[in-house]
Amino acid sequence: MQLSFDHLVHFVHRPPGEAARLFQEAGFHAVAGGRHTHWGTWNSLSYLGLSYVEFLAVEEATVAKQSDNPLIRQLLGEAERGEGLGQIALRTRQMDAWVERFQSLGLKVTGPVAGSRTRDDGKILQWRMLFAEDPHSARQMPFLIEWSETDEERKADLTQRGIIAPHPNGATELQAVGYAVSDLEAAAADWTRWFGLPSQAVFDDEQMGARCLTLALSGGNIVLCEPQQDGWAKRMLQSRGERPFFARVGAAKALHESHSICGGTYLI
Repeated sequence: MQLSFDHLVHFVHRPPGEAARLFQEAGFHAVAGGRHTHWGTWNSLSYLGLSYVEFLAVEEATVAKQSDNPLIRQLLGEAERGEGLGQIALRTRQMDAWVERFQSLGLKVTGPVAGSRTRDDGKILQWRMLFAEDPHSARQMPFLIEWSETDEERKADLTQRGIIAPHPNGATELQAVGYAVSDLEAAAADWTRWFGLPSQAVFDDEQMGARCLTLALSGGNIVLCEPQQDGWAKRMLQSRGERPFFARVGAAKALHESHSICGGTYLI
């Protein structure tokens, strides 16, 4: 069953428009998203093709605290950790088949959870989200998302509305999202069991101070990194646990920069 990288969720505890402004100052095109009134949250967005970064924040705490959406519960539960990268979503057009797969693996499944929001032009965006927990692993799994529109329909609409647009810093694609993990081989085995993603050879990343392994995925690879010395991977694993800790962005022109935005690191 096919999966693609859909989006990286960056938790913020300020109006998400402020996070978008910081992203813009780093040379990225970013726009206001909208409100999820039934979850008490709101967001801003920055697209690289159909892969995007979502800055997600609580707007109505009373509503958010009543939500049974696992992503909203995570956003609230990790507030004390501060702002930073929190979760990723993988896109599918076969949600019901993934429910069956996860259940056959003995995973605890929540959903599919229906989601929607109304745009300023009155159009209602709709999607479904699937969450799973592995009773044999303490690792948090990414969630799956299935949009009501096809990739082609979404890309054409987002481009026509100026939401997908060129980035002033030359960024063109999301190449990879890195996960800090405590045991590289065990983490890779879990990801392969859950999603069947093909993996590449282990390599040393001096910049991260870690042993890493890449899981190939359309729209943006997943790079699992086990710290070997002081560095980004070790600091993020100690402060935030096993979760996303960087995004690597491809550029049309030669840029070698890193930006720390609201506790998350983006490499160009």
